[in-house]
Amino acid sequence: MTTIKKTAEGKLLIYGATGYTGTLICHEAARRGLDFEIAGRNQHKLSELAQQLRVPYHVFDVNDRASWEKSLRGKTCLLNSAGPFSQTAELAMQACISHQVHYVDITAEVEIYRLAESKNLSAEAAGIMILSGAGLFSTYDPLVVHTARRVKNPVALRAAFQYSGGFTPGSIASSANIINAGILIRRNGLIEKLTEAESSEFDFGAGPQQCFPTPLGAVVLCYKSTGIPNIEEFFQMALPASEESDHSTVQGGEINPDKVEEPSRILAEVTGADGSVVRSMAIMRAGYMPTVTAAVEVASRILNGFCKAGFQSPASVYGEALLETLEVIVIDL
Repeated sequence: MTTIKKTAEGKLLIYGATGYTGTLICHEAARRGLDFEIAGRNQHKLSELAQQLRVPYHVFDVNDRASWEKSLRGKTCLLNSAGPFSQTAELAMQACISHQVHYVDITAEVEIYRLAESKNLSAEAAGIMILSGAGLFSTYDPLVVHTARRVKNPVALRAAFQYSGGFTPGSIASSANIINAGILIRRNGLIEKLTEAESSEFDFGAGPQQCFPTPLGAVVLCYKSTGIPNIEEFFQMALPASEESDHSTVQGGEINPDKVEEPSRILAEVTGADGSVVRSMAIMRAGYMPTVTAAVEVASRILNGFCKAGFQSPASVYGEALLETLEVIVIDL
């Protein structure tokens, strides 16, 4: 297995830079002093953002091979924030493989995780890392690793995500792909698609609450990091989705501090071979800022050479220690 290595600091390309999350990512990258350029399809918006951040920009569609070659020249990593990722990820991954540039995205689409997994051998041959799901799963995946280490021989994972906040247009577009993936579980090491599944109750701290089976991606990413052979996932909105999503509250690259919502939570329940059950919960800010800070943290690590060739999940390369660098509270229940 390729080991983590440390090299000189590199340069980042952020594609999909002018979307809601992409803009926040760009401001966070600037705040952290990363060396980066931006790219996307909207000339006017890119020009304005590039002028504001004082960075170079590239205007092109994902199917433009010549523009990929030009924009990826001299880059260490691509951070793809252009959803729905069913329309951008494969072309962007292939461009990164061709030009030997590490690939990261923030998708929540499980089929994109499976696509990334399918690129493992090509990525290894190119000496690059493909890490899909660097947003939510930068918390979710390390939390599962942390929880699994609390039992001997973990054999089953049940996880629930309680989300608080609105949705951007990009996320709404991607949600159709999440739903269309069907109810996916992992049973005895193999992914299965269920025709129906029952809801389940999870206690996030205010008593048992009903959550619904949803393909969040642990069947791919957490399996990569832990090898747990049986995995089920559930989802719940912490608050009713309002007509005014939190993407309307961005001011100068930051979410409006006057809008305060209940935090989002992830609960991981791991069963050991002896039947023992342990639970751990991660508590994070509502909305999209956890995705923003996590994606920039992962990109920063890659720019500094901390990576493994091939398909990786956040915890398969960075372990549970990744939680220590994020704004996350972890509670063992």
